[in-house]
Amino acid sequence: MANKSSSRFQANLSYTDAVASLTDGSLLSVISLGCVMAFATFGNILVLLAVYRTKRLRTTAAILVVNLAIVDLSITITVVPFVMATAVTQQWILPWAICKLTGFINAFLTAGQIMALVHFSINRYIAVALPHSYETKCTKQATIFSVVLSWLYSLIWTLMPFFGWGKLGFIHGTLFCNILWSEEIAYAITVQVMCYFLPCIMGGILYLNVYRLVRSQGKKVFETATSIELTENGSGKESTESNLSTVTASPSGAISFHNLAVSRDDITESGFTDDNRNAQVAQTCAAALRRARRRKAMEARVTRTLLAVVMAFVFCWIPRGIANVWAIFASREDVPRALEYISTVFVFLNGAVNPVLYAALHQDFKHAFIRILWCHKPKTKSNRNGAFTNASVS
Repeated sequence: MANKSSSRFQANLSYTDAVASLTDGSLLSVISLGCVMAFATFGNILVLLAVYRTKRLRTTAAILVVNLAIVDLSITITVVPFVMATAVTQQWILPWAICKLTGFINAFLTAGQIMALVHFSINRYIAVALPHSYETKCTKQATIFSVVLSWLYSLIWTLMPFFGWGKLGFIHGTLFCNILWSEEIAYAITVQVMCYFLPCIMGGILYLNVYRLVRSQGKKVFETATSIELTENGSGKESTESNLSTVTASPSGAISFHNLAVSRDDITESGFTDDNRNAQVAQTCAAALRRARRRKAMEARVTRTLLAVVMAFVFCWIPRGIANVWAIFASREDVPRALEYISTVFVFLNGAVNPVLYAALHQDFKHAFIRILWCHKPKTKSNRNGAFTNASVS
């Protein structure tokens, strides 16, 4: 009993001494992490409430948004407080059992976060490259099953240290507990490859293909719209008929104007004569142009949101990558303290960025956030701005 009281007293004393000798860098990191924790908690709870309260947000893609929000919220609540405490004391003063537990949670949720982003890339690739198969391949049941499967995948790999393969502990020179990468090199390399490197490579390849497809399809739509507009402005009825007839369905089905193709027989069978044929063709051209413009605007929104999410993740993790590379070629203790603080803050800042991107780049989320913040009741009228479907990206 006396030993427990003595150890508790020494811990309190060391914590008091650490607070008294708190440096400017430590104080700034604690304040920054506190702000990140507040904004990330508020923002991700807001995302969950928006999906819960807004019926048109409860789609397949929104399941992935909710999954990522839960990951970010969990990291913020379970890991950041201990990081803030370590930033004050400059060492781990809590029981080592808590260090191992938080190290496991940190590794598990980080792997889950990367897998959540991979789910986004797969969902977006199917939506853009195989739009006709999207409704059958990306059902809600299939999406939930794949999300649960990815969680189990991350859990299996990060549980290994509790069964004797790999070690968890406090990494000296950092502000948190994690897998001890310098111990059990075989396990460290395996986990890095299976949970981090391969998912990142897979997601990156899919994202690049999505971006390439969206750009190429957007270019085709622009060229088609321009051709129709020039025809409508007086290129003659023969060129009008030729241009409209050559606009066929895309092999991928992503962009289709097949229903706009007009022939002389179609117009005659529908009861039109040569006198009013030009008027009908002009109306079809105008409708095609409007559709092309809407499609182009939608694809621009998809590309913008997709790039924003990817670049936000990359930007927030670049400082951490620099610190890790520095530690490989030198040692963890040789990494500048300022770089360690900044990289840690940026890693957790990623959890606060996504809600801001949703509000800035997606009208449905923006309106849902406004209704929640201003305590408005959910509206049931039809959606004019487009629901959160395979045409929208979170």
